[in-house]
Amino acid sequence: MKRTIKLVCLLAAAAFLLSSCSDQAAVSKEPSGAQAPLTALQYEIDNIAVDFSSMWYYQQIEKQTGVRVDFTEVKDSEWSSAVALAFVKGKMPDMILRGSLDIEEYGVTRHLLVPLDEYIEKGLLPNYAARMDEAGLREQLTASDGHIYQLGFLISQDVNTNGHFFINRKWLDALHLSVPETTEELTEVLRRFRNGDPNGNGLQDEIPLEFTFDDNTTGIYNLFSFFALPLNEDFVYLDGSGKVRFAPEEDAFFEAAEWLHQLYLEGLLDIDFISQGSSIWAAKVNEGNVGMFSYWRLQNTALNPGITADYEIMLPVHAEGRKACLPRNMDIIEFGAALTTDNRDIEVSLRWLDAQFETENMLVSQNGPVGDTLTRREDGRYEVAYVPADNELYQTVPVICGQFFAPAEYYASVYVPAAHRREKAGYCELYGQAGVLEAVSAKELTAVAAKTTAESSVITRLKTKLKSVVDAGIVAMVTQGVTEERKTEFRQSLKENGYEEYCRVYQQIHDRRKEK
Repeated sequence: MKRTIKLVCLLAAAAFLLSSCSDQAAVSKEPSGAQAPLTALQYEIDNIAVDFSSMWYYQQIEKQTGVRVDFTEVKDSEWSSAVALAFVKGKMPDMILRGSLDIEEYGVTRHLLVPLDEYIEKGLLPNYAARMDEAGLREQLTASDGHIYQLGFLISQDVNTNGHFFINRKWLDALHLSVPETTEELTEVLRRFRNGDPNGNGLQDEIPLEFTFDDNTTGIYNLFSFFALPLNEDFVYLDGSGKVRFAPEEDAFFEAAEWLHQLYLEGLLDIDFISQGSSIWAAKVNEGNVGMFSYWRLQNTALNPGITADYEIMLPVHAEGRKACLPRNMDIIEFGAALTTDNRDIEVSLRWLDAQFETENMLVSQNGPVGDTLTRREDGRYEVAYVPADNELYQTVPVICGQFFAPAEYYASVYVPAAHRREKAGYCELYGQAGVLEAVSAKELTAVAAKTTAESSVITRLKTKLKSVVDAGIVAMVTQGVTEERKTEFRQSLKENGYEEYCRVYQQIHDRRKEK
């Protein structure tokens, strides 16, 4: 029977408050008395609108801790500018929550964030600290000066790559085609999709390939993997000898561009990939007229289940003389929370934050109330009963906008993944067994290895310039072709815009980390 959110919240609140604490360090259920509310700059995704201060979940955390927080919500598209404006000494909020934050800039260089080391050692974050010390995680959280200025956000989902390839099985069957294994076979399949009227409407309106542009989920960056090139959004990767390489400078980059130009000329690749975002991409796929795309998974996404039923997972194909190589993903700790040096009560703030890392509280924040969307099994683990449609869950709990820190071993011990997460894990296992992922994730360089403020500044400056050159070059080569003159000009532009220095800085970071 379908229940309203209001009824869900009323029923689940009782279960939430009465449930026993499963962490060794239990959260105090006794309020500490009235006090002035703390203030927080709170990240919010663009396509939802909720009032965090009155959200059911935070009302429960307030009852448990006696701590009230007034949130200032900021949309993803406005987050960077809002953060910059927030760091005015004497007027900063007590806390910055989720989104992203330049720890080196605001913590190490400008000293506007509270170092949390001593508070962690004093035991003021018992739930969080117990998981933070799992192998390798403290390193990711430690800034270049040796201090920790942030609480991390981590959902360990055993995900080894972002985008997987999906092909229209219904069209393959209609045209009596097999799943392609090489770029030559794929090109022929796409031609058959274009010419063979697989949708049966008598029109040549099929879109063989539907992609966006510069990412590894729905973007054409993933198509470069067919040519053994793990092109990612930072452009660097590690070869077998530990050398940092710049993907757009490699010969394979131009081979892939030549193939994409061929697809463009033959009308096999939707040329709107240059400008369309994920929303328009999803709308086109949902029209049911697409032959192949890449995406995170099929279930519980922006895609219509009635449409995704026509698709099946497909291994990346191999160009002649090459072995496909996709960028490898890994568990990366994102920014969760930080306290500014204007914080009026550090210990109270940490108590409020750590309450959210208590096992049940944390799982509720991501999945919804116990007794409704979330259930507790006889073995003590939690399991999702169902996922509300249309982002309805965000009206009750913060989901990815809240605090969450679950390393793999701990997460597996307390949670049974939902069906859509098991779907993604299955795709990852398939790709892993097929050996189509880079040996060492480039994220070891770009997201894990500690960087000095100076190194981060150089990387940020050069990446902005190089991205402009790379993306303009891709558009030119896909639409106009790959000539020797264009290759020479492109490589010269990369050099003039600092790709060698970019690689040199990353090599320095990698070598230092390896020695350490």
